[in-house]
Amino acid sequence: MPYRRSNRSYNIPGHAHELTFSCFQRLPLLNKDGSRRWLIQTLGKSRQRRQFLLWAYVIMPEHVHLVVWPTEEHYEMRLIRAATKIPVQRKALAYLRHHNPSFLERLKDRQPNGKFHYRFWQRGGGNDRNIVEPETVRTMIEYIHGNPVRRGLVSQATDWPWSSARFYAGATDVPIIMDSMAKFIG
Repeated sequence: MPYRRSNRSYNIPGHAHELTFSCFQRLPLLNKDGSRRWLIQTLGKSRQRRQFLLWAYVIMPEHVHLVVWPTEEHYEMRLIRAATKIPVQRKALAYLRHHNPSFLERLKDRQPNGKFHYRFWQRGGGNDRNIVEPETVRTMIEYIHGNPVRRGLVSQATDWPWSSARFYAGATDVPIIMDSMAKFIG
């Protein structure tokens, strides 16, 4: 049975969170603009539905980083992650069933009871790091924006269209506008 990593979330009012979640078996399921757009659209909807501010993101070919700040006093990070991940998984699996059903075999995840599920995302919640200091938020945003550069996908973070780096550099033609950090940073 494959190792299943457990994820512990601390739902503490006033904390920001850096979330990381990966595609099933680290497959590059986010290497096409279509799947990236599904994630961008879902982020726009889920941040309203689940009451969180989106401060930064990067979509890599096989994983995602987000920096979010829940605005409600009582929240559950698992619901924020689910509101972000489940719609993308549904769209991707529906697309594959219609356009490339043979690829679904690569997304088959056999359960201990013998049943199986098709997965877009790796089992478990991913990583959730609470952030309490404004300087840590800035450092985390710089780190996630640097991912495409460290991987050799681009030479500058602002060259990667699937992150918030261009927004912070002042570009207006970005896939999604980031929310203000003023309440957290003061």
